[in-house]
Amino acid sequence: MSAQLTTPAAIVLAAGQGTRMRSRIPKVLHPLAGRSIVDHVLDALADAGIARPVVVTGHGADAVEAAVAARAATARQVPQRGTADAVRVGLGAVPQDAGTVLVTMGDAPLQPAALFRAILDERAVGDPAIVLVSAVMPDATGYGRVVRGTDGGAAAIIEEADADELTRAVREINVGTYAFDAAWLRAALDRVAPSASGEEYLTDLVALAVADGRPVRIVEAADAADTVGINDRLTLAAAEERMRRRIVDGHMRNGVTIVDPATTRIDASVEIGQDARIEPWTILEGATIIAQDALIGPNAHVRESRIGPRTHVWASVVEGSTVAEDVEIGPFAHLRPGSEVGARCRIGNYAEIKKSRLGAGTQQHHFSYLGDADIGENVNVGAGSVTANFDGTAKHRTVIGDRASIGVDTMMVAPVTIGEGATTGAGSVVTRDVAPGKKVVGVPARPIELKRRSKVPADAGTADAGTADAGTPGAGQAPVPSGADRNS
Repeated sequence: MSAQLTTPAAIVLAAGQGTRMRSRIPKVLHPLAGRSIVDHVLDALADAGIARPVVVTGHGADAVEAAVAARAATARQVPQRGTADAVRVGLGAVPQDAGTVLVTMGDAPLQPAALFRAILDERAVGDPAIVLVSAVMPDATGYGRVVRGTDGGAAAIIEEADADELTRAVREINVGTYAFDAAWLRAALDRVAPSASGEEYLTDLVALAVADGRPVRIVEAADAADTVGINDRLTLAAAEERMRRRIVDGHMRNGVTIVDPATTRIDASVEIGQDARIEPWTILEGATIIAQDALIGPNAHVRESRIGPRTHVWASVVEGSTVAEDVEIGPFAHLRPGSEVGARCRIGNYAEIKKSRLGAGTQQHHFSYLGDADIGENVNVGAGSVTANFDGTAKHRTVIGDRASIGVDTMMVAPVTIGEGATTGAGSVVTRDVAPGKKVVGVPARPIELKRRSKVPADAGTADAGTADAGTPGAGQAPVPSGADRNS
């Protein structure tokens, strides 16, 4: 059966200890552009048509297996006896009907899906035993060199320690990514001889294929920098820079304006709509979605959130929140996880929201805090207003109805409900529910109602008696306490 008529499989080698990382975290789980190193490898394989590869684990196996469980099968290599042995372990989880097995390294996250597709396509023509990826390096020190035969294919891979001076001058290196004839691979692995250290090397298969008279073809990577594996924190930082540039370039090609790519950090999982504009010093992290025509930045940080069309987030932090269309946020606002902001809202300077929902058209002004609150539509939240949501033991919710007006420096002590169209005076401390349409003032806040002016007989008392109201004592009327004690 030809290779192209069967579904290819893949084995990802992720058992290494990664000692040069000097970390308690398994190397392949270190973050890179918002995802783990091995996640980027699995993403590229999926884009190449291999949905569920086998990841061979070893060092930190429990953590690695838990991290990839949703998208890959796993096989544990114990003890670790080299790359050929790791592939043998991985083959135990590969379907028997797989005609081609792609093998790659779990610490090489920059290899694009196009490179995987290229070696799979090459494997499908003429039935070679092996197709390997090579790269031409400016400095090949430390890498195994590819020695080509007269047919242009690989005759051998020679490790630097075993190379003579002429071979060391070769700049074409073995990357560590291959496409194998699966049936030939299963049989050939048993012929790999252990080295002096007891390890079995996958590179020995090239010489075995040549000895069997089977072609070993080479696909040269278009960009050698894409093939480099992560060995330490320095190479991780270099990969981060390269990956992030690749990400921003992709968004710009899709119609997103990124004003200054050098100061913009966008994770691999972020989605951005057409004609959105990302200003300098902006960070977009996690499963964030920025809708079309949105304006983010400068100096914005959006994490795990959805930002609606035409919304502007300026010099603010938005995390774990959903923001609708035509909203203005900032500068220096903070939306904490669980916040929902409706259309056409305005969130001002130093405003903070946590686990709260704001209805359409609501305005929250500067130096204010809304926590555990349900705010209706077209509500005005005055500067300095706060929902006191924590009583020292539990959190409680505040409910504010549509078109309510919250005066500056209002303190709302939850649980409390402020009805539709109600008003609080400046500096009020609201400890009880406020009925719809009512106005409360004072500490604690109590309702007030202004009486209409009315005419009274001339002999009723003083000349001013006819203009008395609830706050001005008239004839026969006891003084009305002011502030907190005013009541109606």
